[in-house]
Parts: sequence; structure tokens; C-alpha cells
Amino acid sequence: MVITRRAFKISRSIIAWLPNEVLFFIIAYAAHPELLSLCLTSRLMREISTRFLYRGVHLNTKKTLKRFLRVDRWCTSPPALSHVQKFFVKQDLKLAEAHVTQITRVVLLMTSLKHLLLYLAEPIEFHQLLQDGVFPNLVTFRCIVQPNTASAFMGFLHRHPTINNLTFASEESIQFPRRADSTYLKIYEGPNWGLSLFDVSGLTSVSLMWYSDGVDIDCCLSQLTEAKDLECIVILTSTTTPTEAEILAGISRHAPHVKVLRFRSLVAKQVGLSLEQAVEIQGHLHKFSALSTIELPAVDYNTEFRLDHDMQALKLWQDACKTISSATLNSIIWQSVNGEWYCANSGIKRLITMMKEGVLGPTFVLVPAFEF
Repeated sequence: MVITRRAFKISRSIIAWLPNEVLFFIIAYAAHPELLSLCLTSRLMREISTRFLYRGVHLNTKKTLKRFLRVDRWCTSPPALSHVQKFFVKQDLKLAEAHVTQITRVVLLMTSLKHLLLYLAEPIEFHQLLQDGVFPNLVTFRCIVQPNTASAFMGFLHRHPTINNLTFASEESIQFPRRADSTYLKIYEGPNWGLSLFDVSGLTSVSLMWYSDGVDIDCCLSQLTEAKDLECIVILTSTTTPTEAEILAGISRHAPHVKVLRFRSLVAKQVGLSLEQAVEIQGHLHKFSALSTIELPAVDYNTEFRLDHDMQALKLWQDACKTISSATLNSIIWQSVNGEWYCANSGIKRLITMMKEGVLGPTFVLVPAFEF
């Protein structure tokens, strides 16, 4: 038997005794330069490494965008594009129409795409992509929807019933021609009025962007009654109305089985939570059967708040809902251990101790230089 020099080297290498499945997982942790090196070693290593080398395309900066647009070989090399599983454009990246056209042309060739993230700060229209895109394995999709792309957006969703994580935004209420096929939808993040477009029975997490204060709370949240497996609700507001207590009342009627409840605001609150507001919230908490975490919007720096009121509020809430074990008030996170509330932050702990000893008063101000 004649053994060539190459065969002799391979027989002494890791490839000869390590199963391909193990090699696959090892290479998955390799860095980009290492993957490039592995592609030059052997056909097997090249085939495995290529999957990871091209599995994600991230356009984070103008530099990466220019580099991506310069590589014309993308469009003449479908085998490389077929390995891409995630395409991501950073939210604040500015795109011209020419960029959108070229990006669309390339993305349409990514037949193995699983995650398509086009959620940009500026309303950029990927109309052609929504109209022609077909990705059989797509599970995550994020985009901005305009009135003139609403029909294409709905058509895109109908062609991709595999989507289980959907995020979309629209500055105005849009009339869609039909409901979407959302059999596998698990995570929804979008306008409060958008829930009516989907089958919400399988949802486990919902993030609602509360754009307008004129929306009927019960009408919007009543659909969550169908979501029996719903665990987390996030409410994002941009105005002072409706209040957290008003929305909480609606959630307690239609989704009392939720475990995590977070309220967030696009603008930090200028006034800390008052004891009266805490009592109003308490009036709805007794309806929740499994609520473990409640989070209220962050407060702006230099906002006065009273630690004694916060501690009273936590006690009231836990008396109303025994399952609560974590809460965020006035940008401070509290944890409950054996019925007693503690702050994990050493700086706040010292303040609480000094307040109880009478060294400090109960009123504090959160400032940027404050070290927790």
C-alpha cells in the first residue's frame, strides 16, 4: 500500500479520529480569523467552517456597509449566500435608496435566512424585499411598516407562517386588508392596535407600543384572553395617559395569569411614584395569580423620591399579590426574600440603614454621579 504525504499528514491530524459532529461544535466557537485559516486546511474543514464564516451578516457602521456594498461577488456566488442565517442592519444606520436596492438584491439570495432584522430608526421602505422575499426557515422578522407597504408586509407574513418572533412599528394606525397567518407566533412587539391582525393564542411574550392615548384599553387588551401561555407583558408609552394603573386594570381583567409585567416610557418620568399612585396600583394586583415581577418606568435624574414611600408601596403590593418577588421603583430594583424587601445595591442599602437610624431624611434625589 502506498501512502502519500498528504494521506500521512491527515492520518496524524485531528480529522482522522474526531467525529464530524464534534468538529462542527468545536468550530462553532472559532473566531473570524480562525475560520478563514480553517478554510485553507482541508476540504472537510472548509465545508464546516464556511457555514459559520457566512452564518451572519451585520451592518453596524458605515464602514461595514460600504464593505458589504463593494463585494459584488455576493450576487454571483449563491453557495456562500446560502449559508447566511442572520441579516442585521443596525437601527441608527442611515441608508440611501441605492443602498436599499442593493441590499434587497443580495438578501433575496439568502435562501437559508432565519433572522431578518431591518428595524431602523428612520422609516426606510424595503418594499421589493417584502414583495418578493421567500425564506422557508425564517423565524425572526423586524421591520418598519408604512401605509404604502402594508399590503406587501401582510403578503410577506402570509408567505412565512414559520415566523415566531415578530417586531414591527408604524407611526400611524394602518388598515390592513386581512389578518396574518400567525400559527407559530410566540413573541410579538408592535403597536397596541396591531394585536388584532394576528392569532394570539400561542403568544408567550408581548411588547405593546402605546402610541395613542385615545385607544380603548379593554378593546386592545381583551384579545390577550386567548393567550393562555402568556408570561411577559411590556408596555411602552410615550405620553402620560393612560396611566400605569389604568393599563394594569385592563391587564388584570384579561391576562391575570401573566408572570412578568414591565412598564417603560420613551421619556423618563419627571416625578417619582407617589404613595397614592402605589395604592391605586395595589387595587388591581390582587387579581393576578402568578405575577412575580413588576417594573415601573425609570425616573429622570434630579427627580425627588422618598424611599420610605417606596418601601411602603412594596409592602402594600406584596400584601395584595403574594407571588411578587421583584419590583423596580424609581429606577431602583428591589428583591423580596422571605417577605422582606432588599435592594441588591450597596449604596442604596447604606441609605436605607441611615434613614432608619434617623441620620438621613426619607427624600432623595437620583443624580448621574450617584454610585450604587
